Amino acid sequence: MVRRGRKRREKKSRGKQISWSAPEVPEVSNHLSENIDETYSRLAEVWGNCDDIQFRWVQIGRRKGFIVWIYTLIGKELAQEGLLEPLTAWEKPDVSFDDLQRALQTVSLKTVNTLEEINTAIGNGLAVLCVDGFDQAVAMDVMDFRGRPVERASLESVVRGPQEGFTESFETNLGLVRRRLKSPRVKVEYMALGKVSKTMVALIYIEGIVKPGLVEECRERLRRINVDSILDSEYIEELIDDAPLSPFPTIEYTERPDRLAAEALQGRVGIIVDGSPNALLVPAIFVNFLQSPEDYFERYVMALAVRLLRHFFFWLALLLPATYVALLSYHQEMIPTTLLITLVATHEGIPFPAVVEALIMEITFEALREAGIRLPKAVGQSVSIVGALVIGEAAVNAGIVSPAMVIVVALTGIASFTIPGYNIAITLRILRFPVMIIAGVLGLYGIIVALLLLWIHLVSLRSFGVPYLSPIAPLVMPDIRDALIRPPWWWMLRRPKTMEPVDSTRSADIPRPLPGQDDPL
Repeated sequence: MVRRGRKRREKKSRGKQISWSAPEVPEVSNHLSENIDETYSRLAEVWGNCDDIQFRWVQIGRRKGFIVWIYTLIGKELAQEGLLEPLTAWEKPDVSFDDLQRALQTVSLKTVNTLEEINTAIGNGLAVLCVDGFDQAVAMDVMDFRGRPVERASLESVVRGPQEGFTESFETNLGLVRRRLKSPRVKVEYMALGKVSKTMVALIYIEGIVKPGLVEECRERLRRINVDSILDSEYIEELIDDAPLSPFPTIEYTERPDRLAAEALQGRVGIIVDGSPNALLVPAIFVNFLQSPEDYFERYVMALAVRLLRHFFFWLALLLPATYVALLSYHQEMIPTTLLITLVATHEGIPFPAVVEALIMEITFEALREAGIRLPKAVGQSVSIVGALVIGEAAVNAGIVSPAMVIVVALTGIASFTIPGYNIAITLRILRFPVMIIAGVLGLYGIIVALLLLWIHLVSLRSFGVPYLSPIAPLVMPDIRDALIRPPWWWMLRRPKTMEPVDSTRSADIPRPLPGQDDPL
């Protein structure tokens, strides 16, 4: 026993001597040294065990230097013609830093002064030239990384209008926006987020239209992000969200450059993230998620009808199963007699109450929809449709669910497919279940309570200081016409007051064309 106690004490004392804190590292100056060998040793140490890093030594007159790059990201021909050939053809005995910059034949060229800037430039795919005797280096863009080409937008597809969608290329996405907004008032601000990933993020807004306080708030929220990596725009969406615990999204995303351009003209701010095919739009209000880009590419008469139909189907998808459960369980007197007799006859022999029956069918439908997304595109849609038909028919024949419930669930699914915003459609799918359960317990009174709680929550939400239910609550009458309906262009002379734009005038007073008269434009 004495020996065991001694061993435990020795083991405990050894544990106390172990330090799990990081070893103290002597501070090293981040500025570049004029000694090329010292600069090389420090970069080689930082990028050690990176087999895709190359150091290429060159002789420029009497000075020696080296070029460092990630060879999997650069274009070999660009590096040879714009970088190596001008340096190898150098004939002067000496060289100044300005002469060096003028000799390089690259489109993008910038000066870097610290090791941190060099490491960031290398990670972004630039080639960095360091020369002996200079405490500065030159970073050149010779990148030729071939990513996915510009393709059609998949989630926000339209019949008429632009078909281009964002890609994972940062420069390509910015170029797609610049093609549509050519004014120098369109400002683009870069920042690198993520301590490890160093992901480039661009803030896009139109000076003179956007509220300055909104831009400053976006900058401040992005600066507060302190994480290891940003691999998609969704990371930023969660980190700058006003209500991260709410099922309703308070930040909108889009895969269409024309949508970002149109929203910037309304006074909103866009955020583009390197590696993400979706750009963020702030602030976001509830009615934005029920609007489609195609509303503005069709004649306003058709777009007006479709938008109203979309608002109707949103609430239908949320309340139809719950209303059916409440009426069939507690309020049969509200159903016409003929229809009630038919519903009771179809429900006869079903072993479950209406609320359990609805939950079974809704969960099955959601499982089929999720399976269709995960399967290859060629078979995913077929599996979803055929699976719903087969399972629904089999469930009715087996006496598990009634035919009327299958119809209700099918109508609910079709209604949810009409919602343009995928993130608000997911919210709708989640909220449908608690509303059904409370309807099965309290009937229509439960639905009313659920709607009151839902509206109280929506009224309390803010997105970058903008009320989530505006222009409905608070009521902003001039903005109502482009929220619930789609007015003609000659009626939309002012930008939405909800976004508090600096310049609220969208266009001059355009007279309405009268029948039988030539268009004044």
